[in-house]
Amino acid sequence: MEYHIHGTTMQTLEVHLRPGESVFSEAGCLLSMSPNTRMETKSPGGLGGMFRRAFSGNSLFLNYFRATREDSIVQFTTRMPGHILPLHLRNYGRVIAQRHAFLCAEEHIDFGIEATLNIGRLLGGNGLVFTYLDGDGTGFLSIDGEVIERDLARGESLLVHPGHIAAFTSSIDYRVQVMQGVSNMLFGGDGVFLVQLTGPGRVWMHSLTVHNLVHIIQEYWDSGQN
Repeated sequence: MEYHIHGTTMQTLEVHLRPGESVFSEAGCLLSMSPNTRMETKSPGGLGGMFRRAFSGNSLFLNYFRATREDSIVQFTTRMPGHILPLHLRNYGRVIAQRHAFLCAEEHIDFGIEATLNIGRLLGGNGLVFTYLDGDGTGFLSIDGEVIERDLARGESLLVHPGHIAAFTSSIDYRVQVMQGVSNMLFGGDGVFLVQLTGPGRVWMHSLTVHNLVHIIQEYWDSGQN
């Protein structure tokens, strides 16, 4: 499989598939595909897999794209202004991703739901469930805004706003903590919780959050109605 990433602030991913090769994506990510590409929508894991994906807020079905008689081209696009991050998983091992960050991956990549079962993480704003990517191949994440990358040494910690977390390697430990100071929680504008990420491992962050973008658009919308 070959791929090319195009664009600057609203990137697209172009994947070249040879006969027999395939990629899969979340529903709604497709931009275009060549006529010699066969698309199949299915739900891996049966009803149990559908339930877990629905519970996590991801689409119930995944779309699979396979080259047929000759090379084919499939293009994917991000949901927000931002960048596409290729992950060569043999370099990182298992990667835990924020539920809307997954874009697509090679078919043999193991993709599923990562249950945290920690109510503090639920309150932290990222939900009770994350997705994971694992295997020997390449997956792609959609990063909102710019990609902020940070390597944490063993025992080194970083406090991050939950909405800015895109992904992290499974070696990272993460715990939610309450924002210090009542005035910070009530008037700081950054929510009530932060996530403490502790190394060793790598963290990828969004520079833009959907919440902040909606807030800005809402302000312009409200002013236009007056």
